[in-house]
Amino acid sequence: MPGHEVERRALLTPVLLLLLAERRGHGYELVQRLGSFGWEEAESAHVYRLLRSMEKCGEVTSQWCASASGPARRVYAITPQGAMNLALWFVRLGELHSTLHLFLEQYVQLEDVGGEDAHPAGHGDYIRRMRR
Repeated sequence: MPGHEVERRALLTPVLLLLLAERRGHGYELVQRLGSFGWEEAESAHVYRLLRSMEKCGEVTSQWCASASGPARRVYAITPQGAMNLALWFVRLGELHSTLHLFLEQYVQLEDVGGEDAHPAGHGDYIRRMRR
């Protein structure tokens, strides 16, 4: 798994807490809602493992709810502990956002970084959008 995917997966916990703060949901629905955060292909097995871990830590609770179509589903909800952890994530990610913003601002000011061959595809488009 590439390094950036490992970093993105680390953000699943606060994103799931945020989604559950918005409203309760069952695992498959949460996997679908992750699409709005750029995880169109989220691994459902990983999400379910993470939800079970979050439940053991007291961040979420779950209960079986009957479904109008199909078997009963385990529906997850955020707990007061999860809401407090979400608030802590908000502070931590805000600090990280400031650092990343500064990094990106300084990067786009560079004239040449290692020549044209050093840049990934789409790099120029991204730089142009950042400079606007």
